[in-house]
Amino acid sequence: MFEKANKPLIIITLILLMLVIVPIILIPNSVVSFLSLLYKFITTDLAWFFLLLGFAMAVGAIVLLTTKYGDIRLGGKNAKPHYKTFTWIAMNLCSALAAGVLIFGMCEWMYYVNGTPFGIKPGSIEAYEYASAYGMFHWGFSAWAFYLITGVALGYLYWNKKIGTLQVSKLCANVLAGDELWRKGLRWFIDAVLVFCYFMAIMTTVGIGTPVLGELASDLLGVPNTFGMKIGVIIIFGIFFTLSTSKSISNGMARISDFNVWLAIGFFVFVLLVGDTAFILNNITMAIGTNIREFVRMSFNTDAVAATGFVQGWTIFYWAWYVAITFMCGIWIARTSYGRTLREIAVSNCIWAVLACWLTFGILGNYGMGQELFHGANFSGTLGKLGNNGVTLEVLKTMPLAKICIFVFLILLFFNLASTVTANSTSLSMYTSVKLKADEEPNPWYKTFWCLLFLIIPVGILLLEHNVEGLNVLQTIQSMITISSLPVLVVLVVLGISFGKALKEDIKTGEILESIDDNKQNKWK
Repeated sequence: MFEKANKPLIIITLILLMLVIVPIILIPNSVVSFLSLLYKFITTDLAWFFLLLGFAMAVGAIVLLTTKYGDIRLGGKNAKPHYKTFTWIAMNLCSALAAGVLIFGMCEWMYYVNGTPFGIKPGSIEAYEYASAYGMFHWGFSAWAFYLITGVALGYLYWNKKIGTLQVSKLCANVLAGDELWRKGLRWFIDAVLVFCYFMAIMTTVGIGTPVLGELASDLLGVPNTFGMKIGVIIIFGIFFTLSTSKSISNGMARISDFNVWLAIGFFVFVLLVGDTAFILNNITMAIGTNIREFVRMSFNTDAVAATGFVQGWTIFYWAWYVAITFMCGIWIARTSYGRTLREIAVSNCIWAVLACWLTFGILGNYGMGQELFHGANFSGTLGKLGNNGVTLEVLKTMPLAKICIFVFLILLFFNLASTVTANSTSLSMYTSVKLKADEEPNPWYKTFWCLLFLIIPVGILLLEHNVEGLNVLQTIQSMITISSLPVLVVLVVLGISFGKALKEDIKTGEILESIDDNKQNKWK
């Protein structure tokens, strides 16, 4: 199982994990206080940096979509894709979307109606209009650009420069190579930080998703949603995704992703038809228009004067979240995108994925908004009491065939979580392996080992919720993932320098032509 494992890296990761879990168990209140202080510093004092970074990523995505750099093919001009296009897009979608887009797609607008941007009066018509648009912005073009830029940089270094590992410290050898103490230290720092941030990303994904699973399951079974019930949901979920991860990518992740996408399409069509269809479509159209009109304002809004906390609590959190998980998603994109041009990857991530998110927010969110505006529901008013878990269930209960809808949404959420965790554990097992061939997957038992470790994080979150009275779980998760983004910023800088250096050298020597289809090489001569 551990023959090709990077054992020192595993040991460092376990130590870091214990440094998080032990304080959660022994001094939970102190942990929450510390997280709140550090979170406030990052989201307030560094807001400008995260916003500029997000806009820069969006500009980079536009460059890949519209210039000759999009013609570069991962693996070289003769490389053929490993997966069918639909399956490839579905895997990339499901590896990054997880439960978040389903849960927030249904209830994020409620937060924005109560806590509005730009000083808009809460509960006003304008508040509802911006509530529809802002969720699309947070899950839109800039968000997916984070994953795209990291993925193509990793993919080019891995496939085209033929570096036989996905470890960033080795992919960036043109910057980090050398025996100087600072270089050695930076190499270990990079790998340890990225592995640790994998766990933080899983914490966010599973920490947000499993409580909703528990709420839905308890309603269907007619039993209280107790602490034991929540632990049981995590165990069942863990068994499933462990079995999925033990398969190869094509047999495990690919099948889950295909099924997940088709089930989501069917459910969304049903919700669109049984809801206020005209209102949903009209509000989607208006929200898209608002995003186009307000994109620059939203991208640079630091809320410095009004200081409402909206930007810090949402936009900065999201951008920090995307930074924290960008290598997790980037490694997956790099690994599965062999034979694809950078433009194809950009279209997959910044067109198809964005449309998927917008449809999710547009249909699920506007269904609930329609129920509140026209049918007497008060979801935004009960959000503070019920939280994400309870309000998601309440929205589903308003649908025709409510029990069936709850069951379908539970299955959809379950498989969405499973596909993301499967992708993460596969990527992590690859990252912490040595001497893997380009088309080789890690030992199934080694992937299972990481799956079991992943279960520690959601259990730790449940312990915090159980032991700290009145704890805001969402805010705690936001704090932890935001804090974990800081060291990743250092790694992003190193990757950017390494990728830029490699690309510049290949263009200078003409080696870049080996990655460009023959009929497009005239642009590079």
